[in-house]
Amino acid sequence: MSVAIRPSLIEISPETKRPSALPDHVYAVLKQRILSCVLLPNQRLVEKNLCQELAISRTPLREALNRLSHEELVSFQPHAGYRVAPITLDGFRNLIELRGMIEPPAAAMAAQRATPEDIRNLRACATLNYDPADDRHYVEYCRANARFHLCVVRTARNAMLENIVMSALDMYQRPTYMRIGRQMDPGNPSAKHHAIVDAIERHDADAAHAAMNQHVHGGGERILEALKAAQFT
Repeated sequence: MSVAIRPSLIEISPETKRPSALPDHVYAVLKQRILSCVLLPNQRLVEKNLCQELAISRTPLREALNRLSHEELVSFQPHAGYRVAPITLDGFRNLIELRGMIEPPAAAMAAQRATPEDIRNLRACATLNYDPADDRHYVEYCRANARFHLCVVRTARNAMLENIVMSALDMYQRPTYMRIGRQMDPGNPSAKHHAIVDAIERHDADAAHAAMNQHVHGGGERILEALKAAQFT
């Protein structure tokens, strides 16, 4: 059984070329803006303004908004229209828990199934170079970070897991685009990633599970505490 994989933020550029289906293009543009917080949490989406900006009618816009609503990236309120999904403490805790349940076992499976080519791909994705004070460069860092995690789950060869991890990563990184909970040590993520790859290369499933578990929960708790300090509820 094949599983359709939705586009991730790492695969959607602000300069995405318009595909043949107009609603797909509108969906891709709005999803990128929501996930990278160009459209801020709780921001009201004024359909007339979006139609003018994107040079489209309301029909493809509504189709795109309905898709985003199914992904819980926007919400519809009668008489008020669409709003961008908020970032909440409970919602972010759920993301940490979800990633903690999915990614460590995926890393363990990757350790059992990795080929030499898989290891080369993981090594190529493991090192992340970025300047945490440079917003534009930080977008590339977020994409590179997600790319590594997706490379791990792809090594596990389970497309259903890939869909879940991709969706969780997209939502998980939203606060950091707002400078909330950013990793300020550029060397830290790379070191954690290489520790995960080391375990996978040794085919040590327990060590891969432990390294990924520490990485996911450590980063998640850092962002969660930052959300609390920023008085998110």
